[in-house]
Amino acid sequence: MIKTNWHTHTSRCGHAVGTDEEYVLAAIQGGLKTLGFSDHAAYEQSRPIDRMDLSQFPEYKASISALKDKYKDQITLYLGTEIEYYPYEMDLLKQYRQTLDYCILGQHSLDLDDDRSYNAKTPDLLDLYTDRLNECCSLGLCDYICHPDVILWSYPRMDGSVSEAAKRIAAISKKYNMPLELNTGSGVHHGLRQYEDGMRYAYPTRIFFEEFAKADCPIIIGLDVHDPKLFLDDTDLDRALSVIDGLNCHILYDYDLVSAAKQRKKNM
Repeated sequence: MIKTNWHTHTSRCGHAVGTDEEYVLAAIQGGLKTLGFSDHAAYEQSRPIDRMDLSQFPEYKASISALKDKYKDQITLYLGTEIEYYPYEMDLLKQYRQTLDYCILGQHSLDLDDDRSYNAKTPDLLDLYTDRLNECCSLGLCDYICHPDVILWSYPRMDGSVSEAAKRIAAISKKYNMPLELNTGSGVHHGLRQYEDGMRYAYPTRIFFEEFAKADCPIIIGLDVHDPKLFLDDTDLDRALSVIDGLNCHILYDYDLVSAAKQRKKNM
């Protein structure tokens, strides 16, 4: 079913395992035709358990480039990164934008290293999160929004504020023609979690994707792989798809993210 994945990490981020080549070989074995590497972008401040260090970035580029050539007859490889939008990191963000094939936006923190995306429990943080997404998209710095509902990791209940956040993100997607991701990573990998209003996966969440379906937002399935063997196991994919079962989601299976990225760069 999945022939393309743009959301692939490497061990440089500190919470993934395996060599770059093992990811490529597993993707080939799993039937993928296009694989984009998008490890967590480095910033001036080091954080070894969450992202690669700036000193690792040249080697990251060299490694994927070498594998691209080595396996060119079996799979198409691209080099990207998963950024977080911080206005004070604009120089680095522009550098990534200009030098890489694509950038995807995964706003794990609301400010550098504060972890509030994972600890958000109040409506004001939902607002700040959606503000960050909007600012990044308005500047043309990203090509799709990863796990748009990561902000709900600790949010206690699916209330009206969650619905409003989902509507705002749907509007951002439509305004900037920005795909949103159905993520098959940690949110489902760790299983169902208990919240005030019942059991659910941390993300993806049905309430978000109900709004995305209503607005006909483009959706990309992102495997968010941190272990090569996950290319060979559909458990997490099936869990994510179960969340949107019965919804008329506009899923893009063969979206050319790199061509879209080139156009966004021209328009910056």
